[in-house]
Amino acid sequence: VEWGPHNIRVNTISPGPIADTEGVRRLYIANGHGDAARHRTALGRFGQTADIANAAVYLASDLSSYVTGDNLIVDGGRWLKYAES
Repeated sequence: VEWGPHNIRVNTISPGPIADTEGVRRLYIANGHGDAARHRTALGRFGQTADIANAAVYLASDLSSYVTGDNLIVDGGRWLKYAES
């Protein structure tokens, strides 16, 4: 609200589990929970770094010029599976 009149937009990206990252290795793979974690997403897979990069490119582009104050959840529908249960 404070920065909008200056055409400054503030958004965030909330990523889900991203394959080939240290977090996924420690939280899921090392504990033998990789398959279970993948099945907890609506898309049935871990995300890729490109998925997060694409979200950032979108938010930085003119395509999102009317988007501000938003949290873009890029988690393959993981939150949907939690809401479902």
